[in-house]
Amino acid sequence: MKLFLKILLASLIAMCWNWIAPNSSDVTITLFIFVLAVLMMNPVKFQSPEKREEYIQKIREKKEQKLAIARKQQEEKARLRNEKFEREEREKKELQAKVKSNRGF
Repeated sequence: MKLFLKILLASLIAMCWNWIAPNSSDVTITLFIFVLAVLMMNPVKFQSPEKREEYIQKIREKKEQKLAIARKQQEEKARLRNEKFEREEREKKELQAKVKSNRGF
C-alpha cells in the first residue's frame, strides 16, 4: 500500500510539472524518477547507545568464543602430537629391547 502511494505521489508531482511546462517531457520523466527515488529511500534511524553497546558486546563475546575454540583445537593437536611421539618412542624402546634379547640367544 505504501509503495502504491509513493508511486502515486511521484506521478502526481510529475503530472503537475507536465501541466506547468507541457513541452518538457524529459524533465517530467526525470522528476518522476528522482521523486520516486527520494520517496523509496529509508531514513537513517536513531540507534540508542545501549543497543549499540549490546551489539558490540555480542560481537566481542563471539570473537572470544572463536578464539577459545581455536586455542582448544591447538591444544588438542599438540596433545595428540605428543601422545603420538611418546607412543613411537615407547615402540622404539620395545623394539630395541626385543632386538637385544634376541641377540643374546
